[in-house]
Amino acid sequence: MYKKYLVYSLLQVSWGLSALLLIFAIAPNLIALSVPAWSIPVYLLISCAIVFGVYARDKALAKKGTERLSERLSERLLLLVSAGSCHMATLPVMSVLRHKTIKLPFLLKLLALYLLQLLAFVTVLIGYLM
Repeated sequence: MYKKYLVYSLLQVSWGLSALLLIFAIAPNLIALSVPAWSIPVYLLISCAIVFGVYARDKALAKKGTERLSERLSERLLLLVSAGSCHMATLPVMSVLRHKTIKLPFLLKLLALYLLQLLAFVTVLIGYLM
């Protein structure tokens, strides 16, 4: 029980750090590379809407009581969609929908992906500062 809360707390901290690094390190670098400034928030909004749709679909299938795993969305797909949106929408969507918030194996996989993202963001920031 305590493991779940510890992992969820670590997820929240890494989400905050990732958001800060995205805002203050990645976005300015992309703008410096001549990526239009408006494209970054548009991409995040669209990808966050996709995350919400995918998680809501899986939650609806779970509520419906589908026992066949072929009808449910795989955890791999949920994690992949989450990673595609830079994980910005994952925790808020999970909290709002109350979906996959008590599944410790899923939370551990999500935490590993968050830490990988955080490492990538820090690497980009260090490369920018050097």
